Formats: sequence, C-alpha cells, structure tokens
Amino acid sequence: MPQDVNPLHDRLCAAFPACFSRSAPKPLKIGLGEELLALAGVHPALADLSRTQLRRALRVYTGSPVYRKALARGGPRYGLDGQPTGEVTPEQQADAKTPRPKPPAPEPGPEPFPATGYLKMSLKRRI
Repeated sequence: MPQDVNPLHDRLCAAFPACFSRSAPKPLKIGLGEELLALAGVHPALADLSRTQLRRALRVYTGSPVYRKALARGGPRYGLDGQPTGEVTPEQQADAKTPRPKPPAPEPGPEPFPATGYLKMSLKRRI
C-alpha cells in the first residue's frame, strides 16, 4: 500500500476505544464504514482524513488475521458506541475461517533489452 495505515488505526482506537482495539478486536457491525465516512468531516479525530484513507484503514483492519479470528469465533457485532448491534452469521464465520487467496504471481515475460526504449542494432562491416 502506498500509505501506512498504522497511525490511522491508532487514531480510530483512541477515538472509539469501545469499538476498535488492536489486541482484541471485536466484530464490527454491518454498515459501520458508512457511519465513519459520515463522521469524517464532523468528528475531531477524523476531521483531516479523506474518505479514501478511512476506507483503506477499515479494509486493512477488517482483513487482519486477528480480526478474522474474532469473526470466526462468532458472537455479537459492535457499533461505534461499543453496544452489540447484530450477530455474526454462520456464513460469515465460515468465510472468516477460510484462508485468503494469495494474489497471483506475475507471469515472467520476455527479457527486456538492457536499455529499454532503444532499438537493438547490429553493426555490419562494409567490404
């Protein structure tokens, strides 16, 4: 990723300690991302963050192995205030237990010339 999201995670954990935690994450309620995006210009901890930064931070947070283990255990989902607002379904638990697919490795292509952008030339001797 082009940007480090660790400072953003720290800000989310400080602003919403009942919902976000690095060591013991709780399953987040469905639609929590839209709530955070709505607070992006209003809440003091989120005032200078863009929507893209918040989405990236949430994607990394919810894709972490510790969060996926919390989803696999099941139980309630939590809102920004720390109150339970729904349950993790069996389908979501099964999805959290399946390993994430690794991105495909880039296919090896033809070897580029030493100086790309130039034509390969050969010199012939005139007789």
